[in-house]
Amino acid sequence: MTPDPNRRWRIPLEADLRHREWDGEHVFFHGAAGDTHRFSEAAALVLLHLMSTPADEADLTALLAEAAEVKLAEAETALSAILAELDRIEYAEPVQ
Repeated sequence: MTPDPNRRWRIPLEADLRHREWDGEHVFFHGAAGDTHRFSEAAALVLLHLMSTPADEADLTALLAEAAEVKLAEAETALSAILAELDRIEYAEPVQ
C-alpha cells in the first residue's frame, strides 16, 4: 500500500477490540472474529490511538516518530507495514 498522509484509518465498527498488556506485551482480542493477536509496541500504539479516534497517516506517523524517537521517514516506513498488516487481519481499515 502506497503511503498517503491524508488517508484516514479507523477500527472497523464491528471489531469490538479489547486490549490487555502484561509485562510490556500487548494483546488485542477482535470480538467479531474471535481472534487474539499479540502486537509490537509500535502496532499497539497505533491501535490504541485508533481505538480512541480515527486518524490520518500523517498524524500516526508523527505519533510513531515521537514515541520511538526516530525520523519521520523511518516512522512512515514502519507505519506503512503496520497498517498493511492491520488491514489484512481486519483490525484497522482505511476510511472510505
